Formats: sequence, structure tokens, C-alpha cells
Amino acid sequence: MIKACGVKAVIAKSFARIFYRNAINIGLAIVECQGADEIRSGDEVAVDLDKGEVKNLTTGKTYSFPPYPDEIKKIVERGGLLGGNA
Repeated sequence: MIKACGVKAVIAKSFARIFYRNAINIGLAIVECQGADEIRSGDEVAVDLDKGEVKNLTTGKTYSFPPYPDEIKKIVERGGLLGGNA
């Protein structure tokens, strides 16, 4: 449902493992970022899965997170395990 609303990524300090895996399986990027609580509703952000960076375009702050392993990144880029139809 989140992805169907046009959301490309979800950013938070942490996620339950089941949510994380389900999100990846449908091609929704999940970003665990310690600076997530500084991002406010309405802020525009850019997520770079290759660099492991979240840039808050509203405030100019950049936050880091561990870059995705290649296999996980491929699943997200493909739109999920089923190729984007989930």
C-alpha cells in the first residue's frame, strides 16, 4: 500500500525485520538512518542507495547509512522479487 501511494523509500532509525524484508520483496527501499528523527514532515529528501546517503534537500543536511548489498539493490531497482508487479 505504501508503494502504491508513490512512496519510493521509507527512512527511519530502525525497522522490524519482517517489515524490512517485506518492503524489499516488493521493491520499496528501506533506509535505517540514525539521523532520521531530524527529518520533518514536508522535507524533501534524496536517497542514494549506492553511496549510502540521505540528503535533506530542505535543510541541506546529509546523513549516512550502510549502502545496500548489490543483491538487495538489484531487487529494489527491479521493483521487487516479482519484477515490480507486487
